[in-house]
Amino acid sequence: MKKIVSLLLVLMLTMGLIAGCTSKEDENKLPDNNIQDENIQDESNTSNDSKFEEKDGFLVYTDTENGPFEESGLKISIKKGEGGYAEFIKTDLNGNETVDYYKFDYVDNIAEKYYYVSAMGTAYYYYYDLEKDELAKVEDGDHNDTTESLKSAGRWDGAAEKTKEEVKILEDYFKEQYDTTIKEAVLE
Repeated sequence: MKKIVSLLLVLMLTMGLIAGCTSKEDENKLPDNNIQDENIQDESNTSNDSKFEEKDGFLVYTDTENGPFEESGLKISIKKGEGGYAEFIKTDLNGNETVDYYKFDYVDNIAEKYYYVSAMGTAYYYYYDLEKDELAKVEDGDHNDTTESLKSAGRWDGAAEKTKEEVKILEDYFKEQYDTTIKEAVLE
């Protein structure tokens, strides 16, 4: 019996030491991470594009840490200037792209949302009017207008509310993270 108690005591002490070492290592990492975060913040204040890389005429950045949607990141692509737009492709937390995206087009003042429902194997395009601040129409994956069928089925209001919320979430996220609006980033 004494051997079992002794073994349990040794096991508990060993586990305590391992847990204690892990906590110390994690504590030592916190200041470094905070310093890096401060440096990143300082860089973003001096240049709105500091996190972005230029690739094929686009400014591109994948944010897997601060994404505004639960359990996902965003790949952001910005085509600057007249005819420009910003596209936000949802990614997983490792930066792997999904098919769902949002495209802010300031020529037509439309935010386009593409949403794929894998369980049903169907896709939808939502067109949100940025000037009127409302959902303008919805199309199926083949670009057939489904606006009236959504309205007659009583699903239009929910789709309009959710799309408006997501557009606002993206606009707020972008302003907070990059210290400029999406529109300003595209049209500057």
